[in-house]
Amino acid sequence: MTSSRDIRLPGSGLPRAAGFWADTRKDLRANWALYLMALPAIAAILVFGFGPLFGLSIAFMNYSPARGLLGSKWVGLEQFQSAFDSTFFWTAFRNSIIVQSMKLAVGFPSAILLALLLNEARRQWFKKAVQTATMLPYFLSWVIAATIFRNLLGPSGVVNEVLKEVFGMQQVAFLSDPQVFRWVVVFQDTWKYIGYFSVLYLAAMTSIDPALYEAAMVDGANRWQQTWNVTLPGISKTMVTLFILLTGYIFSGGFEQMWVMYNVSVYSTADILETFTARLGLQQSRYSFATAVGLFQSVLSFGLVVLTNRIAKFFNQEGLL
Repeated sequence: MTSSRDIRLPGSGLPRAAGFWADTRKDLRANWALYLMALPAIAAILVFGFGPLFGLSIAFMNYSPARGLLGSKWVGLEQFQSAFDSTFFWTAFRNSIIVQSMKLAVGFPSAILLALLLNEARRQWFKKAVQTATMLPYFLSWVIAATIFRNLLGPSGVVNEVLKEVFGMQQVAFLSDPQVFRWVVVFQDTWKYIGYFSVLYLAAMTSIDPALYEAAMVDGANRWQQTWNVTLPGISKTMVTLFILLTGYIFSGGFEQMWVMYNVSVYSTADILETFTARLGLQQSRYSFATAVGLFQSVLSFGLVVLTNRIAKFFNQEGLL
């Protein structure tokens, strides 16, 4: 016999909802101390993660700090149209894709190669020394990294002095030649992050069952064949996950590095969307225009991550979503 409290209209979820809230209250009473400890982190996410989202409305206004959000004129998609009509916007858009794609193409496989080589190292002292040397740049700020590279690659830097005195070559304008500068940025980014990502791959390698290597050795596989058929498949999930995450930075990444490294002479190839919007917002006070460009690149980045995730699943790989 059905009680009156269980009677509900077809398709309604009232009893299920009531059970959910009852379980929630029970869980809160049982684990209140844990939720209390998590409260500061939750508050920080709400304030600094979701709070600024209200500022995105600036992209649809002719915003003025004096008038504020409520007093500024609503202009709809006018700021986006102004961005799409700007040749400087499309130059920065093209540079963002080129520079970040070069970083991905060079840095992503480099970290995998370094991890594979370290995994094959038999001398622990050598392995630890290389890991420390490659990991150290990750903890340096971009300001320090930029200072190091300026001292090395400047007109009177160590590299140009070696090229001139040892090899008899002309000085290379590493930091002022637009085409060369791109490769400097790519090499610098790889130098800074290769150790960090290689540690992630090494951690994934520790989860590979040693029995797989033993079976491969019984079958007569050499070290290269073991790497290709056991190690790489064993870290494939980590590789796919990191690749999906890194693709999201093609449209929005590298601001700190580029801001402290580039100069007027390399704007044509080094001015990316983030430096472009920073100049507009901070130097020209075009807040609405800069917000519109930032919102546009965020939407593109999200769409690219979702697309890459779907492609990974299409090839029978586990994605993020």
